[in-house]
Amino acid sequence: MSGKRSHGEGSIRQVKNGKWHGQLMDGYHENGKRKIVSFTANTKSEVLRLINEYKLNKEKKATEQNIPTFSAWADQWYKDYKTQVAASTYSGYQYTLKLLKQAFGNRLISEILPIDINNYLNSLIAEGWSYSKIHKCRVMLIQILDWAVQNRFISNNPARISKKLRSTFSNQIDIVKSKDSFTEEEIQILFDRLPNDLLGNSVRLLLVSGMRVQELLALTANDIEPDGSAILINKAVEMVDGKPRLGPPKSRRSNRIIPIPENYRYLAVFLREHGGKILLWESSQPGVPCTIEHFRNRYLRVIRDLPVRRLTPHCCRHTYITWLQRRGVPVDIIARLAGHTNIGVTDVYLHTSKDTLSQAVEKLSTEETKRYGENI
Repeated sequence: MSGKRSHGEGSIRQVKNGKWHGQLMDGYHENGKRKIVSFTANTKSEVLRLINEYKLNKEKKATEQNIPTFSAWADQWYKDYKTQVAASTYSGYQYTLKLLKQAFGNRLISEILPIDINNYLNSLIAEGWSYSKIHKCRVMLIQILDWAVQNRFISNNPARISKKLRSTFSNQIDIVKSKDSFTEEEIQILFDRLPNDLLGNSVRLLLVSGMRVQELLALTANDIEPDGSAILINKAVEMVDGKPRLGPPKSRRSNRIIPIPENYRYLAVFLREHGGKILLWESSQPGVPCTIEHFRNRYLRVIRDLPVRRLTPHCCRHTYITWLQRRGVPVDIIARLAGHTNIGVTDVYLHTSKDTLSQAVEKLSTEETKRYGENI
């Protein structure tokens, strides 16, 4: 006679000599094997009593040592971290923190082992989560548990010493480097068939300026030269608690002036003359920027019926950087134009799809690009 208890509480069974035997899983050993605690008694009820007594003693010991649960400690870390990052970054951490609390919430931070973190990250990969989100979860785990080490609740950080992470994520790193750009044929279609309105010309301008969407949505008419020859980037839209507001650009180097090629200056002039009264892109309330999600949704709707891939608006920026690279512009100059803090970030953008780049390079020439501005 045997019975397996629910919620990971172990099993109890009667053995041949008539006694009752119970087992309880209590974490993992350093070698990754499960730590099993056994109990034997004359009756089933006695085994249950021993198991419950073991649990209560463990909880009492943890309480006496003031070891917090992951959820309580993560909340404390999040509160303390507020002064160290921008408001938009701080607000954006909430979703990642929620995911981690769902996975490790009621567990004592002293009980979390490297294999637990490996299993969690592997489950995210199996569920199809993006590399970016998995990476954010891992980085936040490291930060939260580093703080626990610094406050002497744990002796080492299991997120840092996890042995399987490197091999697991080596295959994922290529994903972040394979952000794609539009092909030459797709660019021609976008220039030919996007509507001649604020949205259509904004997408065209993203392709030839490399602006981030957050920067585009923060533009005013005064940020664009009257002849459309240059665009001043000195602010960006950021989301704080689900609401859009104007804030600083992504980094210090993101404050820049983007020169617009002569053939495409009419796009900048169009935005300057046909945008909103205060912000070129604004919500129903003057001066309040529209959300990034609103722009993205409108963008996806307008390209939905076009024979192009449904790449994100950010891929317009990849396209711009790819064009500059293939025209022989030095990487450090590309980094300045794109507003990257360091060349290493630019290198990630340059690892676009090889197929896409090969198609673009074969046909890319100064004379061919001139015709984009003539076909609207």
